[in-house]
Amino acid sequence: MLAGAAGAAPAVSAPASAKADRSVARTLAARPALGWSSVILKTAGTLTPTQELRLRALGADVTRRLPLIGSVAARVPSRHLAQIAALPFVTRLSLDGMVRKSDDFTVASSEAAGAYAAGPDGSQYLLTGQGVTVAVVDSGISLRSKDLASANAVAGQAEPTRGPRILGSVSFVTTPTTKGLPTDDPCGHGTHIAGIIGGNGQADVSTVVSGLQWVVTHQNDNPSAPIRVVNLSLGHPIGESYTTDPLCQAVEAVYKAGIVVVCAAGNEGRVGAVNLAGASNEGWGTAYGSIQSPANDPYVITVGAAKRALNADGTADTIRAHDKIATYSSRGPSRVDLILKPDLVAPGNKVISLSSNNSMLDDFAGGTNTIAQSVYQTVKKDDPISKDYFRLSGTSMAAPVVAGAAALMLQANPNLSPDTIKARLMLAADKWATSDGVGDALTYGAGYLNVPAALASTVTASLPAISPALMVNDDGTVSLVMNRAAWGSRAAWGSSTNAVDLTSTTIGGE
Repeated sequence: MLAGAAGAAPAVSAPASAKADRSVARTLAARPALGWSSVILKTAGTLTPTQELRLRALGADVTRRLPLIGSVAARVPSRHLAQIAALPFVTRLSLDGMVRKSDDFTVASSEAAGAYAAGPDGSQYLLTGQGVTVAVVDSGISLRSKDLASANAVAGQAEPTRGPRILGSVSFVTTPTTKGLPTDDPCGHGTHIAGIIGGNGQADVSTVVSGLQWVVTHQNDNPSAPIRVVNLSLGHPIGESYTTDPLCQAVEAVYKAGIVVVCAAGNEGRVGAVNLAGASNEGWGTAYGSIQSPANDPYVITVGAAKRALNADGTADTIRAHDKIATYSSRGPSRVDLILKPDLVAPGNKVISLSSNNSMLDDFAGGTNTIAQSVYQTVKKDDPISKDYFRLSGTSMAAPVVAGAAALMLQANPNLSPDTIKARLMLAADKWATSDGVGDALTYGAGYLNVPAALASTVTASLPAISPALMVNDDGTVSLVMNRAAWGSRAAWGSSTNAVDLTSTTIGGE
């Protein structure tokens, strides 16, 4: 056994604490005598058997190997964190914390109909996304949903067989199953997301990284419909720079593999949990700096949520131009790195999609989020509650709208790179401003998703389409750092990047 492996932990050295994210650093500072910590250890090269023995001597149990990001997940005695951080082959310790779903009018408000309906405006793309596979890293997908199953049921079977809309499924909640074996959705979130794309429960970071690792490994298993897009409607609070955050490093690896990565911005856009009369953001107050990880990564497409406006009588205003930001939609910039986010916004409020019957969400919110069958079909005698569809709101619902748009763009032109997809979506977005005409790129990003305009765009990104960084000026306003605007100008955001006063915010703070 290594010297010092038992008993009280030594004083925390600066080098050891410097390797830790905010959460792990707090634990180190507290010097706990008891308890356990789940962490992701980044190592200098592949972990060797000898190095693993040194970890085990300190009580660490390696639970997952994460070669996608050159790391391992481990459960370690909290009292030995400092000694583990001091090991020369350990380069970073990050909390293997929980990620949670980002959920709290889709086709019309994104104008997605223009992608497949031939009409007098010349929008005759006739695109459906066929031949493009979108990976949904989420709480699972219910294979009982008829919308995602083959239209041809096997005689004698109670349910339709899995059809071409679900090409494979794999679970990482416990031990990964054999590729292709079916998984279910006890939460109901993933099924709803899949319905928006083709028609999240919660886990720890290492589970999500394992899922992304699978996506990269198997992206070309089906040559006729390779995985070209991945949707992440989940996240966790930012505790470190995107350059060291394990989840951000994982999505960057997916992006570098040629896959478009779409992330929900998060639902932390309100200040507090009570309506503040007279405050901004429809009375809730606005929480700038509330973007979640991995949506803070500059290489991904980060999506905020929009909602319908209401008429005077309380009914929904169906005019797209009247749509507005959802009060809960997380605002930028990102903490620590001050990355300009979100990249754009899309419809995400009260979205009707597939229900996973008897799932956690179905049971928890069934009394308020269910819809009547008359919403989508004619019912002659009565109007029963639908068992097939469900209504949810959140940036979780907005992200798959953009993922679906990316799939349409790739069907139209399979040679588009993730950078070109991102640049076209942002440049083609309808530029938004507040009711008084003031632009706010930290709320709307580059604007409101416009699918036909993105399909018509001919812009090509010759460099990575990295979301730019911001700098805070002496007067509290923010300015765009132009050397990060890879496609060359402010065109994606208009002139709105100097319009927000950040003097009263806690960007980069607790």
